[in-house]
Amino acid sequence: MTEMFRGRAAIVTGASSGIGRAIARRLADDSVDLCLVAAPHDAADLDGVAEDIRSAGVRVVSIASDVGEPETAERAVAEALDAFGRLDHLASNAGIAYFEEILDSPLEHFDHTMRVNVRGMYLMTQSVGRAMAERGGGTMVCTASTASFAGEEYQATYNASKGAVGQLARSLAIDLAPYGIRVNAVAPGWVRTPPTAEILADETQWSKHRSRIPLDRPAEPSEIANVAAFLLSDASSYMTGSLVVADGGLTAGYRFSDWEAVPTASEPRAARRRP
Repeated sequence: MTEMFRGRAAIVTGASSGIGRAIARRLADDSVDLCLVAAPHDAADLDGVAEDIRSAGVRVVSIASDVGEPETAERAVAEALDAFGRLDHLASNAGIAYFEEILDSPLEHFDHTMRVNVRGMYLMTQSVGRAMAERGGGTMVCTASTASFAGEEYQATYNASKGAVGQLARSLAIDLAPYGIRVNAVAPGWVRTPPTAEILADETQWSKHRSRIPLDRPAEPSEIANVAAFLLSDASSYMTGSLVVADGGLTAGYRFSDWEAVPTASEPRAARRRP
């Protein structure tokens, strides 16, 4: 998709690690100039991502700032326009999660999750939308989740926030269509990122999750980044308001055959299936 992206500029939030870093690198591969945003406590990691991309010959500016503050979005837009003279794309990806019993979850965790995952996305898409409207269009992709459609145990605050993200993306698509701005969302399932590392490494916990995934593995961040890049590109020109699921089949349905979620090295896959 290099030719589609050539000469364009984008803002990527949550760019210091995981899916955000993968989206930044994917767009950099297509020569997109980048304004990268991450939380202040991720400044060192953000600098590393920026330097890595810059060394590949792509123009980069980076901002370590709280996306829940209106000034962060305004600054990102201003710096992108100042550095690149244009702003074509937004990957609004910043997000956090708490995994905990709902009866023990403090209100502060709910407020923090909503501040980053919903308020931050609202502020960023609004500021970027204003800039895009002035120049006649652009594209946005929001990082939603399979938790946008169904609840999962121990993550009530995250589920609520991602449900809001899905509705925000749809609403933005409707409101911004007259300005030539398309808005879509990617909804990943399990992805190999820092927040999921502990669960993926725990055979007992992960066996319960992978038994629900037909592809029998988590996604790599680059696989989600490929979907995001498609939604930002002209290749998806008739898509807006879509929530594109990339979950290895997690939400496709249910299996009736019984197979062991944790295979043994000596047992071939066919032997693990139970009719």
